[in-house]
Amino acid sequence: MFATVKTIEEMLNELAPVETAESYDNVGALVGRRDEDVTKILVALDCTWDVVKEAEQLGAELIVSHHPLLFHARKNLLEEDAEGRILCEMVRNNLSLVAAHTNLDQTEYSGSAACARLLGLRNLRKETNYLFLGELETPMQAATLEKKISQTIAFPVRCYGDGNLTITTLAIAGGADDGDWLAAKALGAQALLTGEVRHHNALAASMSDFVLFDGGHFGTEAPLVPFLANYLQNRLNELQYNVRVFPSQCAPFGSV
Repeated sequence: MFATVKTIEEMLNELAPVETAESYDNVGALVGRRDEDVTKILVALDCTWDVVKEAEQLGAELIVSHHPLLFHARKNLLEEDAEGRILCEMVRNNLSLVAAHTNLDQTEYSGSAACARLLGLRNLRKETNYLFLGELETPMQAATLEKKISQTIAFPVRCYGDGNLTITTLAIAGGADDGDWLAAKALGAQALLTGEVRHHNALAASMSDFVLFDGGHFGTEAPLVPFLANYLQNRLNELQYNVRVFPSQCAPFGSV
C-alpha cells in the first residue's frame, strides 16, 4: 500500500488540525503534489537549503517542516533570494513540503512539550494555547536550571533574573512567546523558558521576582523534530505503509 503526500498531510491534520492554526499562518501542503507517492520523509524545523539537500541525499520525496515556506506572499518565483532558490530546487527535484506550525504548537508534540519531556518535568499540563507548565523533579536555583536546560537542549541559554531564585514550577512556551510570562507567573510558575526574550519583558520579569530563560527560537523548538518523526513513523507502521521517516540532522547558526 502506497502512502502519498495527502496521506501524511491527513495524519498531521489528525494530530494538529489546520483550523487551529493562527489566521496569519500558512500550514498544510505547500509545495509539490498531494498525489505523489512517498517512501521517505525528512522532518525538520525549517525548510532551509541544507535541509533540501539533505532530503535529496536521502532520496526523500517529502519534507515535513514546522516553520512554513511562503509565510509571506510572493510575487515571483525567481532564484534571486533564499526562499525562491529553495522553492525552485524543490520543484526541479519533485520534493513536496507539508508544514505544521502554530497548529502543532498547541499539541503534545510541540517544541514546548518536547522540552518539558526532555527536562523530566512532572504533572505536565497545557494551560493556554501555547503555554505548558510542569514541576521540576528537584527544585533548584535559576542559575543551576539555566545550565541544566543548556545541556538538555544542546543550545546556549541566557537567564534573565535572579540566579538565586528557587524554581519549582517551570513554564515553557517555545519559539517566540516571552509575552506569556505574566500568565505563567499567575499560574504559579517561577520561570518561563522561551526562545526570544525582548528587553522590556526581561526587565519587567526581573523586577517581579520572575525569571525568563532565553533558549533561542531554534533551541526551544528543535527538540520537537525527533518526537514528530517518531510519531509519523509509528502511525505509518500501524497502517502498514512502507515509509521511512528521518529526523533532520541540520542545525543552523553553528548550533550543536
